[in-house]
Amino acid sequence: MKSTHRQIAVIGGGLSGICSAYFLATKGYEVAVIERRGHVAEEATFGDSGLLAPGAAMPLTLPGALATFACRFKEEPRVLVASGTDFSRRRWMRQTRQAQQQHFAENKLHLSRLSSYGQSLTLQLQAHYNMEHENSEGVFHLFRQPSEAARMAAMQEAAQQCEYKHQGLDAAAMRTLEPAFSSEATLAGALYYPDDVAGNCVLFAKQMRNAAQQLGVSFHFDSTVTAIRAEFGGRVALEVQSPQLASQLTVDAVVVAAGMSSASLLQPLDTALPLRALQSYSALVPVKNPDDAPSMALFDDSYKVAMTRLGGRIRITGLLGFVPPSKTIPPKALRNLLKIAGDYYPNAANYNQAHFWSNTMALLPHGLPLFGPTRHGNIFVNVGHGPTGWAASVGSARLLSDLVAGEQTEIPVEGFLPRDVLA
Repeated sequence: MKSTHRQIAVIGGGLSGICSAYFLATKGYEVAVIERRGHVAEEATFGDSGLLAPGAAMPLTLPGALATFACRFKEEPRVLVASGTDFSRRRWMRQTRQAQQQHFAENKLHLSRLSSYGQSLTLQLQAHYNMEHENSEGVFHLFRQPSEAARMAAMQEAAQQCEYKHQGLDAAAMRTLEPAFSSEATLAGALYYPDDVAGNCVLFAKQMRNAAQQLGVSFHFDSTVTAIRAEFGGRVALEVQSPQLASQLTVDAVVVAAGMSSASLLQPLDTALPLRALQSYSALVPVKNPDDAPSMALFDDSYKVAMTRLGGRIRITGLLGFVPPSKTIPPKALRNLLKIAGDYYPNAANYNQAHFWSNTMALLPHGLPLFGPTRHGNIFVNVGHGPTGWAASVGSARLLSDLVAGEQTEIPVEGFLPRDVLA
């Protein structure tokens, strides 16, 4: 049956919210985006790695509990962990570990299929709107630890099922493809995806805002939704703090794409999202020696760090942290990002001129995004895409618009629906 939702509010002006609004508008809906910041793409999207990479995309994998605890005392930790006892963090990490051990291959296949779909849509949108971009082709996925390289078989199987080009490499073969690669770091394995892409995710998000506005989508900034209520008659009421909107709005449907705020908004509606706030860190450095700088992107699985070339700059993004948000970036994060970049491309950039920032992102224990209808049929969610979630964000937004409209999706959505995770 076709949906009768005509007026839709999208809460959140990150990439998933912008793209959700865009695809809903292409189906004829009247859409408004409500964003608490002053512009789009200022939170999790701003910390995206820039990988538009179905091959390298993978569910969140973290060290075990003991290894994570040991990171507190290391100068080069793989995960940053705040001091003190946090039972909710332990429970969340235990769920993450179970998902890795029991469902990694299945989840990787789901994510590869979604990301491949999203990459195709993104490239079509860039071409259709003649968007500016800083895309480069080819991504290396590196594994330092044998335990991490053990997942390569599942990743290759997913690539084969999705008919995605890939190749196993050693360091010598990498240098043939990327002469600037001069790593002395010990590698347990590496995969190369020639059709994976890297680029400027924030630039794409801003241009998608323009495309959405051309379709009639309105954007309301400095506006915060404080509560959502399901009304009798199939409508949804929003309580809003805004300099431009009424304090209460009534719409036909709502899409919650508000990162960590999504959990608190949906909790009163009997929808408990197991989201966890993690910090991600980024550095932007100017290229010093173009011949020694990478032409293709790289993702270090051990530290969850990506390096992408953006013209005369290199962006280094990753290193997750179970630590409170802060304007002061932990010294270990600063050292780690530059150390990892120096491991692979020591002479590429002026690393002492790095500009740093951090972002908070909301992640689910199984490491996959979550999108679709909640227990209330006209309240939808679209969250949890993670630091390498550009392609998945675009793909999930298109699929969500199909679900809202009651249309058949182009690819399966099992594994991503709230009913699959929250049952």
